[in-house]
Amino acid sequence: MKNQVMFGLMAILLIGGTILPAMSQTEPEEETAYIELNTDKSIYDLNTPISISGQIINFVSNRDSILDTVEIVFIDPMGKTISTSGYDTSTSGGTDKSDTVTIPIKFKATPDQSGNFALSTVLNTMLFDYGTYAVQVTSYQNGHNIVSTSEFEISSVAVEESSIEQEQLPIEFDICQSLRELPTDDNVTRDLRQGSDLIECSVDRNFTVGSIIVIKGKIDPNLTTTKLSQVLISIPYAKPMVFDGDAGKWVTTTGTPTLTHKTETFRDMTFKALPEEDGSFSGFFQIHNGTFETGEYTITAKYLGHEDNQTVMIFDESVIDDMKSEFILTTDKDEYVPGETVQILGYITNVYATGDTVTVIVETPDTSGFNCTIVNECTADDSERKIIPDKGLTEHTFSWNYQLSSSDAAIGKYKVNAGNTVAQSETSFFVIEDTLATQTSSQSVLDPSIVKKIIEKFNRISDSDILISLDEKKTQDSELAPRVIQGSLFTSARGQESDVNVQVSTSEGVCVIGQDTSCLVNQSTRKPGAIYEIVTIGEQNYKIRYSGPDVRLEKFSILPELSGIPIDIKDWNVQVMKDEQPTRFYYKVSYVNLE
Repeated sequence: MKNQVMFGLMAILLIGGTILPAMSQTEPEEETAYIELNTDKSIYDLNTPISISGQIINFVSNRDSILDTVEIVFIDPMGKTISTSGYDTSTSGGTDKSDTVTIPIKFKATPDQSGNFALSTVLNTMLFDYGTYAVQVTSYQNGHNIVSTSEFEISSVAVEESSIEQEQLPIEFDICQSLRELPTDDNVTRDLRQGSDLIECSVDRNFTVGSIIVIKGKIDPNLTTTKLSQVLISIPYAKPMVFDGDAGKWVTTTGTPTLTHKTETFRDMTFKALPEEDGSFSGFFQIHNGTFETGEYTITAKYLGHEDNQTVMIFDESVIDDMKSEFILTTDKDEYVPGETVQILGYITNVYATGDTVTVIVETPDTSGFNCTIVNECTADDSERKIIPDKGLTEHTFSWNYQLSSSDAAIGKYKVNAGNTVAQSETSFFVIEDTLATQTSSQSVLDPSIVKKIIEKFNRISDSDILISLDEKKTQDSELAPRVIQGSLFTSARGQESDVNVQVSTSEGVCVIGQDTSCLVNQSTRKPGAIYEIVTIGEQNYKIRYSGPDVRLEKFSILPELSGIPIDIKDWNVQVMKDEQPTRFYYKVSYVNLE
């Protein structure tokens, strides 16, 4: 009987737990993987739900998808894994007590493309008791297991804390929307009155002109002094946004009149709601065409001196329809060597994106002449990745650090295609043979534990003045010196490429790359038979590659001419020459073992 009961309880617990996917993020920049783990509360009572969420930072999908599975177990106050018991019926002894086995209870979760995972289950009294427990998560990354734990407490005190957390605020409300295809004042009013499921309250606070913003709230019934006291809900016309063609971005107007801009003052749109006996109230705003402009608006609910505020975003799609959307895809360099990381960058402009997933596909060179059964011989990364762009008003960015194989099979031309429901774009790059890249010390070959290369990356810098400081990197078994600096400057101000440029100087004030004639390199270094120029800085010669100034993605690289020596200049000053144009600067420094 014990066997059936315990296995039944185990089945109930496992069935009761649900694995929930989480939202995706953009690509990680560091190489070391670790797990961030959280529980929804710190104290629980028995027989209550527990929600666990986490993310594998710098998650890289394994070739065998089974290895991506996250294992979740609970650890009791004695340090033992929560388990159930049964009888091993595989032996001829039948169900003798000597055949009793302990079966750890393990949950499995499959992370999404960014390493996010979640679990929901119940703290069953047959398996848990009062005390301090821990949830432990294990994942397989980079050839080894990584583990993270988070403690929580099971106590009757949780009931008291729960009642405190749920204490009624004087007034609060949610932003909701109608799920009807063409909602009207009449059917929204009817749905609110009937408590219809067609009114949904969620975290989405984005609305378009012509839609309806639904408000559902509650006041503390103890505040009521008269049955005629009403809640006043208002939305202002306070922060419209207009597209600044010179700056190439959407900006907030402050209401200050100019010679070309006429400012009009509007009164707030309001409605009054009479709370029900339990304190609940509801209503809605019709966002009329021609009245609201694109911008951020604060909705306020007031009742007897108390108020609550929520912010929404309203978009006037008719404005954006007149501007052509753009999908720009590029890489941080044009050429790479085997084993390097390719930073694939994407920019979607003039679009009100709503988290539309972008599919990026990398077409690799012909590898028919290589033994591709060996792991990482032909490719070191997946050929396809799905990415959700960063949120923005009309500009959305994404990136993918694509890892190249270190073998000769990586040499050749690569095509990168990316697209979503908005548009598609493509670009290409080359992987070339580089004798400098193949030089490694004999000690490194004999001892693979010695680190041979580290790449530090810095992304999305909007400042005009950036300092790049170089120093040696010390690991447990080796010292790494700075060998290569690579930088990229992007501007979304189309048509102003020549007005937005990068200038790179040494700490001594020597202009190495720039548009001034005094700079050592002031135009594209790509010429027939050459891709870089050799310049002398101090007592050392450097290979300088530069895309030139008249491009939307301005790129450069700095590398000592001689192999086996580091960059001897420790501080570099990067200045973005611009007015108010929006820019993003990316750079990375490669540190290598020069022994």
